[in-house]
Amino acid sequence: MDMLSIHKTALACNVASYHEFLMRYSTTNNIVYGFVEGKEDPCFYKGFIQSLIPDDWDIELWPAGNKNQVYKIYESMDWQRFPQKRICFFVDRDLSELIPRTLHQDFNIYITEGYSIENEVVNRNTCHRLLTEIYGFANIEHKELDRICDLFEEELEKFLIAALPIMAWILFWLRNNKEANLNNIEISKFFVIKAGRLEMKTALTTVGIAEYIHKKCKIVYDQQIDISSYETALKKEAKYRKFTRGKYIFWFLLKFCDSVRENAKILFNSCPNKVPSMKITLSTSNGMMVAGNRSRLPNSLREFLQKTFCEYITSKPAQ
Repeated sequence: MDMLSIHKTALACNVASYHEFLMRYSTTNNIVYGFVEGKEDPCFYKGFIQSLIPDDWDIELWPAGNKNQVYKIYESMDWQRFPQKRICFFVDRDLSELIPRTLHQDFNIYITEGYSIENEVVNRNTCHRLLTEIYGFANIEHKELDRICDLFEEELEKFLIAALPIMAWILFWLRNNKEANLNNIEISKFFVIKAGRLEMKTALTTVGIAEYIHKKCKIVYDQQIDISSYETALKKEAKYRKFTRGKYIFWFLLKFCDSVRENAKILFNSCPNKVPSMKITLSTSNGMMVAGNRSRLPNSLREFLQKTFCEYITSKPAQ
């Protein structure tokens, strides 16, 4: 593709990452390509992809900005020119099943099983690895770590249930086409974790939470609205376990691990006298770079990658 064609195609899509892709795309190099939503998403996907493709192949991923931008790039692709199994798209499911809203599907579009990629990361296995590999508990007895991981699963369930009113309002907004920047909601305003146990901040009532999230998202709060049916929709078949916003449960994971470290002398009989030192300080801004690499490859993602990138590579004649 010559430079003029590249610029014309990129302008038609008007997404910067698509323009960069067109500039870098090679018909001969051993590279597969993909587009994701956010800037942290490559940290989750790249390691898994590299573990499945041959050593002499590489993956280039571009954050498009959001789901709509990813789909916009997909729709701009000329599939007569680009091999479809070589270029994949990765998007979050969000609450699409509950709105309901049909997400465009194709064999080279991966949609997370739960709300987002964070929902794939937050589990017992990742908690265990963070505690032993990052938080300094590598020498703690296995039975004690198992007990703490049991506590993690118990408190995570409590957190998911406690977050139901927030998720119910979000579901209500989406079903009624209310635009809200959910990043403005700070989940730490409602909850605190002490020695591994979830506590609700006593100053906040149910009405107080509703008022706060409406104010933060710049939506007029109507106290006459009953969201109980939306909570029921989330409780049905325990859907809240899959569809609580990923950034909220990722916050819980990090704060749980922080609280375990801060209260190590109380929680572990085999803990040394001083609090273990950490190899790196984790936060919600950098946490996915560390935790994402320590989560297990979801089966749905493995199958997707095998049917796309892996099949493309296998079918390509050796150079």
